[in-house]
Amino acid sequence: MTNSFFKFALLRWLLPTLIAILLSGCATRGVNGMAPEGQTPVSISSVVHYGKGIGIAEFYVNGRRSGSQYDGWGSSGNSCCLNLPDKPSMPLMVTVRWKTYRTNFKEERWHEATVPVHFSVPLGDGDGMKVHFLPGHRVEVWYARIGLWDPEYPGPPYPRPPAPDYVPLADEKPEPTRRK
Repeated sequence: MTNSFFKFALLRWLLPTLIAILLSGCATRGVNGMAPEGQTPVSISSVVHYGKGIGIAEFYVNGRRSGSQYDGWGSSGNSCCLNLPDKPSMPLMVTVRWKTYRTNFKEERWHEATVPVHFSVPLGDGDGMKVHFLPGHRVEVWYARIGLWDPEYPGPPYPRPPAPDYVPLADEKPEPTRRK
């Protein structure tokens, strides 16, 4: 095993895990120090599945800024917190708003989707909400106990290298042609 493998492992898996542990304190404190009566605070993790050449500049869940500046493949982060009802009616819907940026030329776009939260465990038994930014500007939100990197994780599998090239949609600028 090479030294670069260990650096990659540290940056891709260990660092986000440490951040999650540090932010887990919000699960007991909630937004602004306390969760309102009848609500449970949950941390928010995100992971980008777009590919090379695109990233997430910033994103919001239910109007609360939840993260910024993520590369387009496997980039992830954590933020604190979003309060959810203790006894959510199902399906529990959240609105995710995010801005993408293309790295090869200047193109930024806002996207918004209201999607259900997929619960693999009851609220309070998980380790937070995971927001997945998927190709085609789709988004999925999961609440689970199992971490993103675990093969048993019920949501989209964590992106592993190498990253594919981003494939623009029909209404987006095509990738610039490369000169030989």
